[in-house]
Amino acid sequence: GKGILTKVIQLQVKYLTAVETDEMLSQQLNHFFSFHGARNIEIINADFLKYNIPNTEFKVISNLPYNVGTAIIQKILPLKNWTTAVFMLQKEVIQRLAARPGSKAYSYISIFTSYYAGCKTLFDVSPRCFNPPPKVISSVIKLTNKVPEPPDPVFFDLVKHAFKTRRKTILNCLSSFKNLEKSKAAHIIDACALDPFLRPDKLSISDFLRLTDETRKHTIYNV
Repeated sequence: GKGILTKVIQLQVKYLTAVETDEMLSQQLNHFFSFHGARNIEIINADFLKYNIPNTEFKVISNLPYNVGTAIIQKILPLKNWTTAVFMLQKEVIQRLAARPGSKAYSYISIFTSYYAGCKTLFDVSPRCFNPPPKVISSVIKLTNKVPEPPDPVFFDLVKHAFKTRRKTILNCLSSFKNLEKSKAAHIIDACALDPFLRPDKLSISDFLRLTDETRKHTIYNV
């Protein structure tokens, strides 16, 4: 963007890397910071989704582009070298990131976020704070890296499949995952001490992890 947030942050940190996809805006920001003698900032003209993030410890703060915000979060969270992230997005997306089992907003991205990060919603931002004002309320969220072990690849496959069929029971959901026989799916669910008639949006991240482990024991995957 025009660097309104960047200009504030630059005065408060030892070093700042700003990634801007628009070439003209990048040039304007470079000119501004050069003119003011700022030596602790680097402006990189790149698409962040294609940008190769350096393997050094970093914090990240951004008013994320609403059309690619979730994709950017999914790129950052699995990395081990970030410590804290503060993002602004539309409120409904923030609600999905922070959602807990049983809520309408609970979804695949809720579990993805919870697996990698501690999550705290900070505050809402009125449309009147923007020019031109958007049609939605925005929210700010703080994420803290849990630095977990890399997940079993089946884990996120299972979670994604479950929320594509979220109106089904977990018995029917698991039966349609990797073509599992229904009797085998029932055995897996029983081994996890779960009610087979629960729906996926009632399961916690630990429930999905147990289902993944038990499914691995009873099934051969080509992942």
